[in-house]
Amino acid sequence: MAKKSEGTTEAVRQVTWDYEAGQKNNGFPWGPHKLPLQMNFEGFSLAVEKSEDGFIYRREGRDKTVEKKVITDKGSLVLSPVEPLNLPAGVSSHLQVTLEQPLTVEPRASANVLLTFPLELSAIIENRKGNSRILDTFALTPPKFTLYGTIKAGLICKYWLSAVHYSVPAVNPVELGVINLSIQNTGARWAEVHKVVLSARGMKLYFNQNLVSLQATMKINSESAAETNFIDEPLQAGMKKALELYSTKLLTLPGKTVMEEGY
Repeated sequence: MAKKSEGTTEAVRQVTWDYEAGQKNNGFPWGPHKLPLQMNFEGFSLAVEKSEDGFIYRREGRDKTVEKKVITDKGSLVLSPVEPLNLPAGVSSHLQVTLEQPLTVEPRASANVLLTFPLELSAIIENRKGNSRILDTFALTPPKFTLYGTIKAGLICKYWLSAVHYSVPAVNPVELGVINLSIQNTGARWAEVHKVVLSARGMKLYFNQNLVSLQATMKINSESAAETNFIDEPLQAGMKKALELYSTKLLTLPGKTVMEEGY
């Protein structure tokens, strides 16, 4: 169960939230939140404090403090999930999700499974005219990386190990998202799937207060090659489309990933 308490202390909006596994009565308050604001969740503190000529944004937690000056008279703060490939900057534009239990798919058959993946969050300031700016991007899970393929021609990927689910698992919506993966074995032989590699380009995240989702496809073409791509649809009705940071960063890269070094 997620708990949220709100109030005002000297005109500062107070928001406190904690996640309790398995209960969905009170999801995460993504915003918008009027300023000034003090927000505490999962070991992080976000504050937007009034100053003489605007506001000061401050994030504290995990032994790190980020502080920025914001020049605006009025505004609001919004949090949004983003593609999990922004931190550290410039390291990787691909995510590899390794399956705890490999999937064996018969010839010319399809399967549908649910996997988890790590999230990153962006804090966004909006003024009263609707103009917005990303102030900060951070994550609750520390990043891990792996090499897919050979040293010379392989891809450095952000790494995540996931159990295989057949119904939507209960996850902390600011820590983990859920991938709905549709697998198609087009070949005449059985295929065993151990991992899926996804590009940051083309990721379409959707979210509500309790869930962040991503829909993807995996087409198995041979014993060692497969293609992955994305479906631009929410997993559940009423979900909101998340901010896309890579839509402007990687305009020349396709959303499709060709996995030529096995799956």
